[in-house]
Amino acid sequence: MDRNIRGLALKRKKPVVGFGVSLGSVRIVEMAALTRFDYIMVDLLHSHFGKEGATDAIRSIAQAGGPVPLGRVASNDAGSINELLDAGASGIIVPMVGSEDEAVVAVEAAYYPPLGKRSKGSPAAVFYGSDYYSKINELINLIVMIETPEAAEKAGEILSVPGVTGCLIGAGDLHFIMQKTGNSSALRKVVQGLVETGGKAGKAMGISVNSPEDLKNWWDKGIDFFLASHDMAVFNAGIRQHERDYLDIMVSERA
Repeated sequence: MDRNIRGLALKRKKPVVGFGVSLGSVRIVEMAALTRFDYIMVDLLHSHFGKEGATDAIRSIAQAGGPVPLGRVASNDAGSINELLDAGASGIIVPMVGSEDEAVVAVEAAYYPPLGKRSKGSPAAVFYGSDYYSKINELINLIVMIETPEAAEKAGEILSVPGVTGCLIGAGDLHFIMQKTGNSSALRKVVQGLVETGGKAGKAMGISVNSPEDLKNWWDKGIDFFLASHDMAVFNAGIRQHERDYLDIMVSERA
């Protein structure tokens, strides 16, 4: 039976919120796929997923019919991008894009002609059905990550490339490189500049957040979509709380 391939509108009247999976467990992915998140990002950058596991993860998300499956590649090359699209991802997130030329490389890998140079013959057409080829160019999100001050200075050129639909701002790398805290005025100025540049280019702008308050703050400042943590962080926080719940209780000593 043909499956419905779904795109993701990154700009809406309410925040678009997603969750990352990187631990390499398809069981965790299956649980995440039953949530109300707008998308699940299968991460191959900071990850324990290989090609086979990532394919199983993306298809588990697609079959659940809830969040849209996106994939983050480890590097900006045609093979890596094509593997996640063949798996069934309807969006690709490309890290460390630093120039217009690098954005063009990503676009060419992600789209079929005439916009790109992706090779026909995708297993995704078997998974989704024969109309995959006629639909995917219109549905795909190609999201670049701007993560350095140098790339931020070239944001206008990067985000003007046709086929780039959004930008996930790498605030973590930015404040690490700038040696600033996450709440520094210098970092906020860079992020706000990127938001303004993205708005002029008509591109959706996203950022990773650590709390609901963080999300509200950036939404008010013009950010469109959010990556709300990942499985490793949630499990780590949960297991620490579980530890405290059970090991910090007071009981009477036995004689």
